[in-house]
Amino acid sequence: MIKHYLKSTILTLSLAVTAGSVIAQSPGTHGIEANFGLREYIGDMGSSLMFASKPIYQGGGLAFTYYINPSIDAVANLSFGEIGFTQNISNFAVEKDIIWRSFRAQTGDFTLGARYKLNNNIILSEESKFAPYIYGGVGAYSVNSTIKWGPHPYTAATRIDPVYQSEHLVQNTINDIGMSLQGGLGFKVFITQALAIQWSYTLTYTFNDRWDGANDPNPNPSIDKPLVHKLYRSNDAWGYHALGFAFALGESSGPAKLKDKDEDGVPDKYDKCKNTLPKHRKFVDNVGCPVDTDGDGLLDGDDECIDKKGSLAFNGCPDTDNDSIPDRIDACPTAKGSKTMNGCPDSDNDGVADKEDRCPASAGLVALKGCPDKDGDGVSDLDDKCIAKPGSIDHQGCPDTDGDGVFDNSDRCPDKPGSIASKGCPEIKADVVNKIALAAKGINFETSKATIIATSFKNLDQLADILNEFPEAQAEIQGHTDNVGDAVKNKTLSQERANAVKEYLQGKGIALNRLTAVGYGSEMPIAENNTPAGKAKNRRVDFKLNY
Repeated sequence: MIKHYLKSTILTLSLAVTAGSVIAQSPGTHGIEANFGLREYIGDMGSSLMFASKPIYQGGGLAFTYYINPSIDAVANLSFGEIGFTQNISNFAVEKDIIWRSFRAQTGDFTLGARYKLNNNIILSEESKFAPYIYGGVGAYSVNSTIKWGPHPYTAATRIDPVYQSEHLVQNTINDIGMSLQGGLGFKVFITQALAIQWSYTLTYTFNDRWDGANDPNPNPSIDKPLVHKLYRSNDAWGYHALGFAFALGESSGPAKLKDKDEDGVPDKYDKCKNTLPKHRKFVDNVGCPVDTDGDGLLDGDDECIDKKGSLAFNGCPDTDNDSIPDRIDACPTAKGSKTMNGCPDSDNDGVADKEDRCPASAGLVALKGCPDKDGDGVSDLDDKCIAKPGSIDHQGCPDTDGDGVFDNSDRCPDKPGSIASKGCPEIKADVVNKIALAAKGINFETSKATIIATSFKNLDQLADILNEFPEAQAEIQGHTDNVGDAVKNKTLSQERANAVKEYLQGKGIALNRLTAVGYGSEMPIAENNTPAGKAKNRRVDFKLNY
């Protein structure tokens, strides 16, 4: 038995090695696979498909692969191992007449076929680490099978009468070689570019019904009927669950690739320009020829602006503004400029390009981003609040002319020492405030009218004099009434009286922009409105001086 098994195994292994040698001499990428696993019987006696029943026997295998294209690999497949099965085929009234039959066979098969790979850049990427496939092929098989037929060896009768069992046991050996079909599926998981773990399942269909002994047309033959060795009904098969390793050989590694002489990414089989220069290899079409993407007459490998149509003078780059500086290094590609300005214009010729010049129409200093500084205080005229007077950078280019601690840009009286509280102007003393209040009390109007009584002119002249003493100060003229009558009318009357005072002072030479007139009506009383004296106090004009 062992002799026959070794003989068939050596025969199929020799065929596989021969085929592998032929493949190894072919150009392109190829590989070798080794596996081990479990074999299962599928035939007339029954089925242990997918480990549905025992026994299950061990096996091993080798395969040689050759890359044809991204979807197809040619495969030479070799497997060997044992299969077998046990079956009770009859149970008559007498227990000892239970018929038992079994077989155990050493098998080997060699198949030439092809795999359809799903990592073919259609379903999965060719570079995918997970590489499933479907397999089919045709080949030959060899079987050395030992078949036993007779009373069940474990019934009560045979244990009592072993002689009966041995006398009626039939044993036969069948050697069989024939044609087979093989199909299956599997997948690889790449650990490195050259090494992968592989799982597969193959089914070998043997085109005959001899080697398992279950080929009699009567499903319940008698014990005394000998085994027959002939074809009948359905044929038998075996399956093989395998786990193993795949090794990539040849000129490439990892997921199979064809030979690529010029290393441009297009296999020589499909490459119409097999000697592409190194500088052009990254820029080829799907048949391996150098391309000119932007159609400017310069191949991409020589073109410094691949996606923009340009001129040969600028290595394929455009010069949109025609300033002889290509757009790729032109800081202002749409505005004609000079090389010293990196392609940008400098309209005022101050050495600062217009795109960075804060004052592009006025020649200025580079340090001040192209703006002039007339007073030379380090603050550009654009930011200088005191253009004609050198001042402090911290105070927007203004000095403190009068030395009062308030810089001229904030000083309402830049030439007169004052206080911070008075915005740099002389303080309005308390006696001046009192003098203003006293003069304001003497301003009177005709009843229910905005006509100033003549006796009030003297007081108004005094207020004009005070405003002239403080020319930088501003005055708010406030009109007030008591609460007698309609509030809206009172407010209107108070506004008209304030306006009358404003017009009088303006006539005395006080600038209009220094005067503000506001009528408050009865909103701001200074006394109770329930007595004649209180009402009289509330009918007034107030005069507020401030900076």
